[in-house]
Amino acid sequence: MNMDNRFTNSDMMLQSILNDEQLIAYGEYNVSDYETIDQALNSDNTVVVAVAKIIIGFRRNSSENEIYNEVSNYLKNNII
Repeated sequence: MNMDNRFTNSDMMLQSILNDEQLIAYGEYNVSDYETIDQALNSDNTVVVAVAKIIIGFRRNSSENEIYNEVSNYLKNNII
């Protein structure tokens, strides 16, 4: 991915995290499918969405507890 002015700090943070080899193996996703935080939030992949929700939570200055609760509830409702 070409990091240029079209990408926000959140987009760049997303790319950095999603490029982790162990996370890719666990989540079974293609990093190039998610250039922006919005693309990640709209993904069918629960790992990608969870990462995006964590980033958004930090961007909104949510407490760690608020982020944990949001991501935990998302995962409980979306993992079969």
